[in-house]
Amino acid sequence: MWLREARAIFEKEIRTEWRTRVALSGVGLFLLGGLTLIGLAFQGRRVDSDGAAALLWILLLFTAATGLGRGFVQEAERGTALALRLHARATAVWAGKFAFNAALLLALTALATPLLLGALSVDTGETNFGALACVLGLGSIGVAAVFTTTSALVAQSNGRSGALLAALSFPVLVPALFMGVGGTKAALGVSFTVSAWSAASGYITVLGSYGAIAVAASLVLFDYVWND
Repeated sequence: MWLREARAIFEKEIRTEWRTRVALSGVGLFLLGGLTLIGLAFQGRRVDSDGAAALLWILLLFTAATGLGRGFVQEAERGTALALRLHARATAVWAGKFAFNAALLLALTALATPLLLGALSVDTGETNFGALACVLGLGSIGVAAVFTTTSALVAQSNGRSGALLAALSFPVLVPALFMGVGGTKAALGVSFTVSAWSAASGYITVLGSYGAIAVAASLVLFDYVWND
């Protein structure tokens, strides 16, 4: 029953986004604009792994903030939040919206990463792409979990602004961003004393733990947030 409710919310999010394309338009425009500006700024000049990792996570963070913060705000604006409360459990609502946000962010990450590395002419000869995929995938899941929960908090407030979403999300996301940047640098092969996978494994473990804690904490607390 719970899985059916969560799946129904996930499918509703897909149908709604397919009709309106609000999130896709926002994140697509931001992603295209960000990649274009980065490409124009560096114009084919090679960037080291430190700079590439920082720029990649900056792009992912602001792209996520643009597209993942609207889920619960739209429910409040359209007056459909009450219907969700009546027909689905709070945790199922969160799980369905989280699944959609995570899928969207993972797809954007898979699209943005090769484009950015190509625009920056990053040497990927020493890159462990399995480690890079783990770092970016686990980091994206943690970021999606945080934005899903904080967007629900913003929807409950009177001023549903992006500034409030950023203010609530950023302090919680600092550990994930720190580990994400470090793990990305390691996966790109900045350490010459050990393999890229060995260098990134510690970051991968922390990012996996962070994502698990973010999901578990959200499921435990969301009933109070949603029904307050």
